[in-house]
Amino acid sequence: MIRVRRNKPKRPLETTISLINIVFLMLIFFLVTGQLTPPQDPDVILPETKSSDPLPPPDALYARGDGALVYREAPVTAADYLANHLPEREGAPRQVKLAADKNLGAGKLLQHVKALYGAGADAVVVVTRTTDK
Repeated sequence: MIRVRRNKPKRPLETTISLINIVFLMLIFFLVTGQLTPPQDPDVILPETKSSDPLPPPDALYARGDGALVYREAPVTAADYLANHLPEREGAPRQVKLAADKNLGAGKLLQHVKALYGAGADAVVVVTRTTDK
């Protein structure tokens, strides 16, 4: 009687390891990219317009309804904001993105804009939100 050696069947390659690696890399990616911009000031409700940028800008200077200027939830003056948080770059204009509360009076908003120009801003952009109507 002749005995024929049977080869052991090859075990299929594990594909779950590569799937776990891909999911882990995606998790790391979304954790890193999801926290790069600071959140919008919760005390500021932006005025509505029919056309504007779809997202609030990162690192905006916020003017609350009571007239206080706030940067990253800390009170700040126009001159302090430009000196410490918006450094001068050679050849680049110093543009301030001002997100004003919709309950802030126009007179107070103009005072903030005048103070920002007086402190050295080249341009002031008032941020609004788009209505879905």
